[in-house]
Amino acid sequence: MNDLGRIASGIVTYDFPNDTGSYNIGFVSGWLETNIGELNGLLHEEFAVDSTGAVRAGGTGLAPVEENIWGTLYELYYYQKSSREALRSFTYSDSVDWITLKEGDTTIQRQNKNSVSKTYIDLSKEANTRLDNLLYQYNYQKSSPIQVAGTDGTFNLSGKLV
Repeated sequence: MNDLGRIASGIVTYDFPNDTGSYNIGFVSGWLETNIGELNGLLHEEFAVDSTGAVRAGGTGLAPVEENIWGTLYELYYYQKSSREALRSFTYSDSVDWITLKEGDTTIQRQNKNSVSKTYIDLSKEANTRLDNLLYQYNYQKSSPIQVAGTDGTFNLSGKLV
């Protein structure tokens, strides 16, 4: 299996196992291929997908942390799209949805499509926070000092030059 298929399979199998009918491996791998530019922009890399579906940059493939960031980008997309779909069905629905029915001592409360959309937005915010943390760690580990020369760090505790 190529890189796109392997990463997409992992996302579908482990992150969204109940949505295989809506977003199958082919859909997810297509999304990954289409959005590799966003990954490159966030990581300051030059990954490309070749004709076999392999992801390469300078002769090397994706590291696990880079795959995790790409998967989190998909998760963010998934939650935002689901929120829009919930709102769309709420906005363009001809039927009037009931939220609460009360009769005597009995109360029946049904989940509102608007609250479902808000839940997806909350999940999207959590995914965005996780993405920010992953990007911070990635960039922190990839960074190196600009200059290590001169007398930097050459003084002892007495203040005299070593």
